[in-house]
Amino acid sequence: MRIAHPLAAATLTALAACSHNMIPGTTIPDEPQNRAVLQVLANYKQAMEARDPNALLSLAAPGYFDKGDPNRPGDPHDLEGLRRSIPRDFNGVRSLKLDIDVRNLKIEGDRAQVDYFGVMRYAVAVPSGEKWFSESDDQRMKFAKVDGEWKISSGM
Repeated sequence: MRIAHPLAAATLTALAACSHNMIPGTTIPDEPQNRAVLQVLANYKQAMEARDPNALLSLAAPGYFDKGDPNRPGDPHDLEGLRRSIPRDFNGVRSLKLDIDVRNLKIEGDRAQVDYFGVMRYAVAVPSGEKWFSESDDQRMKFAKVDGEWKISSGM
């Protein structure tokens, strides 16, 4: 096959090069810092699905703080609150699946934030067996670099 115009060939080459510079399934540039932040988000997903409080707490920054949802005033706001609430949150949960669709990632120095759409499906124990529930919403998770590693500073 022969391309008729040199400018068309250059344009196709540039477009092909750009497509390889994005993290697959996103519009986020494929750069080490971006991958590092998204890996923490992936670890969060894995810990949620495993219903592993210790793994979740290991992802939290020492200065974790979240203003919380005004509709849920009992939500934890700091790391100590997470330590108390996360194990309780999994009581009776038999299964959990979390889908994350990353929309945006912004890194500024030692701070980052990821905007995503999350869908959580979970089964809880009921006297007749189990009942499935689903929650979905736009989410924002914030990160801070702690001793060279990205940790979740808000949004768990």
